[in-house]
Amino acid sequence: MHCPYCGGLNQERAAFCVNCGRDLTRQVPNNLQRQQATQIPARPGTTPQNRPTNAQYQPQSRVPTQPFAPRQQVQPQQGYAPASRPAVQTPTAPRQTAQPQQTQTTAQVSRRQTTRSSQPAPVQSAPEPPAPFPPHTIAQFEALLAAGNQAYSVIESDVGDGKKQIVRIVYPRCTGWQQAATLLKALREQQDAKCETILIQGVLPRQAGAGSFTQGQLQFDRNARLGGQVSNRYIVETSDGFASDAVRFVLNG
Repeated sequence: MHCPYCGGLNQERAAFCVNCGRDLTRQVPNNLQRQQATQIPARPGTTPQNRPTNAQYQPQSRVPTQPFAPRQQVQPQQGYAPASRPAVQTPTAPRQTAQPQQTQTTAQVSRRQTTRSSQPAPVQSAPEPPAPFPPHTIAQFEALLAAGNQAYSVIESDVGDGKKQIVRIVYPRCTGWQQAATLLKALREQQDAKCETILIQGVLPRQAGAGSFTQGQLQFDRNARLGGQVSNRYIVETSDGFASDAVRFVLNG
């Protein structure tokens, strides 16, 4: 098949001319068909007989391109050294080794038992007074004496100026109404008939040498005058007189 544009020889079903490279599938323009009909003489050397066939055509080999040179790494200048960051060392806690459980020895068990036994025993509930406390009459005061007096010991007894007697007694710790009953008992047993004022002071066994009372005090005034009347007067204080549970009462009779 001849090319309608340049007249070159191509294969029957070629899509492009091997000589001019034009598209052979398109329709040839009318003006080009008229030119081919006039049979313009071909230039020397371009006749179909001298033109190479498709079988003799050898495409020119492409010149191999040179491969890209690898990128050169920039070398640091001499005398320059990047500063290295010091490694931070994290302190690690020493590994604790598991200690074997020690068995309790006989001494440890006995020490624990001794500690438990040395604790004070629970305080028992105080007995209820047989009469109202604090008492309002001498009869109620004497009713306490019949049921709640404690055994005591005299540690000091002295008669001072002004016919005033001071007696200090010691007895076990007890409740307030028992203190009042014990002080009344000591007054009746230790009073001097010549003294007009008798002071009975109770102290604890461990505080026997204290200068004040710690287990109640009873002051008895003989023939005390109250207005136009003359009678005996009892002034009673329990504990040390300042405790939160201390009781103070005065009776005349």
